[in-house]
Amino acid sequence: MEALVLAVDVGSTWCKAGYLDRQGHTVAAGRAYTRDIPVDRDVTLARFWDACQAAIRAATAQLPAGVYPAAISIATRALFGVCITHQGEACLPGWDAKIDRTTSPQVQAAYAAERWGEKDPAAYGYAMWQAGFLLWLKATRPTDWRAIRYVGALHDYLVYALTGVWVTDPTSGPGQSEWPAEIISISGLPPTAFPQILEPQQVAGQLTAAAGQVLGLPADIPVVTGLHDGTAANYGVRAMEVGDACLNLSTNFVLRAVNGPRLPPPATGYKVAADRWAWVNNVGGAATQLDIVAQCLRPDLLDVGEGHAHLGHLAAAIAPGAEGCVLPLVRPGAEADLHLAVHQARQDGYADGVIYRAGLEAVAWGVHELVQRAQGHGARPQRYIATGGSSQNAALLRVLAAILAAPIACGPAEGGVLGAAMAAAVGAGWYATMDAAMRHMSTPGSVIQPNPVAVEAYAQLLQFKGG
Repeated sequence: MEALVLAVDVGSTWCKAGYLDRQGHTVAAGRAYTRDIPVDRDVTLARFWDACQAAIRAATAQLPAGVYPAAISIATRALFGVCITHQGEACLPGWDAKIDRTTSPQVQAAYAAERWGEKDPAAYGYAMWQAGFLLWLKATRPTDWRAIRYVGALHDYLVYALTGVWVTDPTSGPGQSEWPAEIISISGLPPTAFPQILEPQQVAGQLTAAAGQVLGLPADIPVVTGLHDGTAANYGVRAMEVGDACLNLSTNFVLRAVNGPRLPPPATGYKVAADRWAWVNNVGGAATQLDIVAQCLRPDLLDVGEGHAHLGHLAAAIAPGAEGCVLPLVRPGAEADLHLAVHQARQDGYADGVIYRAGLEAVAWGVHELVQRAQGHGARPQRYIATGGSSQNAALLRVLAAILAAPIACGPAEGGVLGAAMAAAVGAGWYATMDAAMRHMSTPGSVIQPNPVAVEAYAQLLQFKGG
């Protein structure tokens, strides 16, 4: 067989593994469910590692015997506060801490001007939340704080499980090539506690014999540093130029609008390339909400994808505004309110296609609000490319294109896997740069054009809502 790379994308619902060739085609794939992984001090990390093992073994089982990857790469969802103790224990010592990245006092203390002088702490992205976490841990759980040998993110832990090397990528770290002295000072930990920062395509180490044994792979396969899953998805769908906006329609509907320099606060975002940052925010749990609507309306269909396809066909015949039926966009944790709203809509006599259309519109208006917020912060999204599981929902994309009044290009559903594979391809020596890998391994997909009549109807609805 032609040489392959192994890419793994660890998300909030699935861990997906794929073997891809030089053209970016998936030759074998496997996945493991992750939505049921609890947030727990001692269980969470082990369960994610188990999911990686299961997904990789499932993909490897589809290949002929003796076919192994030229390199391995991993992309992961954001999960910080991961620690390796001096005894080698991997844990989340702050698993139950309520540390918000923008409002918690510990994070605010980490941002204090007297610590930074002329520097802008917002330039260090996720690392500032990590600093706030360490302040909290030192004050409230000093025994756990003293036990820390390494501190980092889920990404770092999984690469460590593969290689025994403690490294991170710029996005999962401080957005640059070194940890700032101020964060190290805030932490009270030695510099060696923080992961070395390498570019995603750099070889971090080799697969250890122990990791190879549980994965069914030989030792010493090169493992690259890998990426944050958002950065990986942007690469996977070729949304890397200024003005590109990746719509990652997975568990959360995430908008990543690429800019040149970092936008000032209150804009949120992270580095996606050496000279580019992206504005980033999301509609939390949007895919879950659509699943709830589909399952409430068609509980007889065990495959929720079949439910979406059937209901999407019905919704396509319904005019914008869903005949006045409105479903709420609920926060994660308040899904019971959505169940009640769907039940009430049926009680009020709305047909299934109308109710599903209302569900599509609820999440699409949520994305529209994200776009408006991004524009208010200085981002200028111009070209939208969709990826993620819900990007396969044609009815959703049509509604979304009309509400945004913009075409939506259809990228590969597994954009994160493809982006991770690009990093592995560079690490394997196939391509010289990530941009070269992106050009050779991805191809433009079809484009959903907004329906002019629907665009006008939604514009009038937006005006009526005061938007």
